[in-house]
Amino acid sequence: MSLYEERLNRVKAAVALEPVDKIPFLSSGPAAYAAFANVPLGEYLADMKLNCDVNLKLCQEFEVDGTQAPIFSPEVFPMMWFSQPLIPGKDLGPNELWQIHEIEAMEQEDYDLIIEQGFAKWQADFLMKHFDDPMKKSAPYFQYYPEALRRFKEAGIPSFVDAIFESPFEALSGARSLLTFLMDDLMEIPEKLEEVFALVHAHNMAGYRAMLESPETRPLGVWIGGWRGTPSMLSKEMFEKFSWKYMKEMAELCIEYGTIPIFHLDSDWTLGLEYFKDIEPKKAILALDGKTDIFKAKEFLDGHMCIMGDVPAEMLAFGTAEETYDYCMKLIKEIGPTGYIMCSGCDIPFNAKYENTIMMKKAVDDYAKGK
Repeated sequence: MSLYEERLNRVKAAVALEPVDKIPFLSSGPAAYAAFANVPLGEYLADMKLNCDVNLKLCQEFEVDGTQAPIFSPEVFPMMWFSQPLIPGKDLGPNELWQIHEIEAMEQEDYDLIIEQGFAKWQADFLMKHFDDPMKKSAPYFQYYPEALRRFKEAGIPSFVDAIFESPFEALSGARSLLTFLMDDLMEIPEKLEEVFALVHAHNMAGYRAMLESPETRPLGVWIGGWRGTPSMLSKEMFEKFSWKYMKEMAELCIEYGTIPIFHLDSDWTLGLEYFKDIEPKKAILALDGKTDIFKAKEFLDGHMCIMGDVPAEMLAFGTAEETYDYCMKLIKEIGPTGYIMCSGCDIPFNAKYENTIMMKKAVDDYAKGK
């Protein structure tokens, strides 16, 4: 068995809630990788080969069982969230962290255009008008991606997030800006939003299905994002109608094709943990960022779903190596050892300490050795 197969099988066993020889460790943290390698972010983002070099070097140092993406570029953000990224070395200083500059780019009248024209035409026109052809700007990323995957596979490192599926809530709230979307749209014209959401979702699902149908484009795993349409922000009725419905359908589509749905949950989802029991057992990953109560998640989903995370960003940045190690061991013993994947809560932050970050590796290694 190759190193790649060994690591892939280890992660798959964790997802299936089966015993593992060692707790799998997945990593995600492009900005931190650049910092650890002393490469300015502007240079890191301008050169996809360098981007891959840095990511691969750090993943090999940490001996991860998988990465969540082999390369990274914020130039893709407009196509996901209809929001403008500010890029280090262009819009910001050469080593400042990228940002999202969210404005009310979409007018409420645009909903009528989506209904009249269809989402595909509206989306193409909107992206060109407001974001100056993001496909062209992100072309170096998409062109290098297959080579990055090849390099990681050759190094024995599976990539588990080679696509992001999102609900209409995430994209349209970015286009309208969050407060405007919540107050002027969700509260005032919910029936029209339902109609628009159905059109957007049908368009997206057709594309997602086409990707999954082909073995050549089918990813090992997919991020299903829960960034804004959360049970801590929305009422139960709104959450079920405008967020969960779509997330569940995307997860079911992934499972249909043997792809792992990774629920990437930023912010607090504690109030919505019960919904994940609706997902077929032993097929998905619940990835938490430190805001959701991971121990409550274990109570709700024990024997049902694999949990990943949630070493907090603030601990990696401001804690000590000892604190980080102790928390990692607590996660292994109380969330694991079966059905658990070690990982940072969301990305390893740009200002993380290397000596804290490597404690995730040390914890899984020590536990496997019986220490």
